[in-house]
Parts: sequence; structure tokens; C-alpha cells
Amino acid sequence: MNQEARELQDAGVDIIQFDEPAFTVFHDEVQDWGVAALERATEGLRAETAVHICYGYGIEANNKWKETLGAEWRQYEQSFPLLQQSSIDIVSLECIHSHVPLELVELIRGKKVMLGAIDVATETVETPEEVAEVLRRALEFVDADKLIPSSNCGMAPLARGAALDKLGALSAGADIVRAELVGAAVPSAR
Repeated sequence: MNQEARELQDAGVDIIQFDEPAFTVFHDEVQDWGVAALERATEGLRAETAVHICYGYGIEANNKWKETLGAEWRQYEQSFPLLQQSSIDIVSLECIHSHVPLELVELIRGKKVMLGAIDVATETVETPEEVAEVLRRALEFVDADKLIPSSNCGMAPLARGAALDKLGALSAGADIVRAELVGAAVPSAR
């Protein structure tokens, strides 16, 4: 992985993301060697590095497993403190329509957070206001300059039109929050 990441960097890639589907399940391994393996994959990179800890989509076994997780998915509690101490620059988190408590983002304060505000498990397109609301709630736990609006995961399972519409909603929702932040930073004239 490190060799491939270096080749991507040499080709001009600015951000290299590693997808990690096991960090939500194998907690002891994450602590014992998982983050160390991730660090090894990023060794020597100058490009920004990101990790996406995936809950999985569309696979029946994953869907059944998620049904067993209860009302709150707190698995990030195990991995976030370790990632907060790592050299990884960006942590990607699934948020919209998941059961991940948003306050867990506090555990990685100081890192850039790629926050999933688009659900890739449905072709129903979010409204810009729905996206904005997810981003607003996240701002309690991540500084605005470190918040990167994103989708929960990749959009490959979606029809092209739905994916494009969802990206449009993501952009429009981010614009709403960006305008609010800029407006809040400008003192009002009296």
C-alpha cells in the first residue's frame, strides 16, 4: 500500500485516502497493530493522508451486522483516540442516517474531519438544508476550518443521476453553512 501511495503522490495526487473496513469490528487488533499498519502505509508521504472507517453498504452480511449494533454505533470510540494520536491528517466518518453519535467527533479534535452528510445507501437525494443541518451539528465538535463535507462512503452503488444530484445537494448545503459562518464572523453595523 505504501508503494502504491508513493506512486500516487509522485503522479501529483494531493490527498491519499485509505479505506479501513475492519476498525469498527476488530477493536483489539486496531489497538495492537491496526493503526501501526496504517502508519506504515503512510510512511514517507508528503501528500495529506485520510482514513475512512467504513461500516459497509449493500452487502447483506454487513446490513445484518449493523442491525445488531443497537440504537447507537459507538465503535468509533475505540479507534478515534488512536487515530487522534496518529500522523493521519483526515478522518472520514459516516454521519447522516447512521447511528454514530456525532459527539464522538470530539475524540479526534485537531484532525480534519471528512463528515458524511450524504447517504449512499439510498438514491433519495438530500436537500441542501438537510446537509447543512448535519454540518451545523458537527461544528460543535470540529472546528470549521477542519470540517470537510462529504458523503458517507463512495457513490459507486448509485445511479449516475442520483450521485450527481447528491453532490449538488452536498455543495449547496456546504454553501449555506459557509455563508452562515462568514455572516457570523462579520460584525454588524449599528
